[in-house]
Amino acid sequence: MRPGWLNADRVPLQGVDVVLDLESPLPFRDGAFAEMFSSHVLEHVDRFLPLMAELHRVTAAGGRQRHVVPHLSFFGSYTDPTHKRFFGYHSFDYLADAGDYNFYTPVRFRIVERQIRFYWINNARRRVEGRLLTWLINRVPRFYERFACWMLPANEVWFELEPQPLAPARGARR
Repeated sequence: MRPGWLNADRVPLQGVDVVLDLESPLPFRDGAFAEMFSSHVLEHVDRFLPLMAELHRVTAAGGRQRHVVPHLSFFGSYTDPTHKRFFGYHSFDYLADAGDYNFYTPVRFRIVERQIRFYWINNARRRVEGRLLTWLINRVPRFYERFACWMLPANEVWFELEPQPLAPARGARR
């Protein structure tokens, strides 16, 4: 839980301010939030595109969303029976204003930043190695995910998104 934030969860745990079902419309007004953060949430949702449309709706113009999800190569991505989907460096390209495959929904985001992350925390030297590897892999993410991620799995992917105006329907005149 984050102090000073409106903390939401599916169950009424300690520190939860609002209990939400992310499979249903969110009970917030349009543009209610300037910032939004989720950590290891999106991989659990059945209806991902409708949820992203709702998150888009409740984020204020110029607002930011930050999402942390397990990387597709992380063993927990596919061993956790509650995970519904996998995420890679290019997962949000399907919702990006400049994406090649953004025809599934009119919802658009500008990808402000994204990063594949490695964490090795058992000692100081390994933490430095994890940061160095994070820096290096993010210079060549497509190569990494196509050829090396199963040999050297990452932990997470971090995204910072800015909602954009809804896209016109495909084939519609501008």
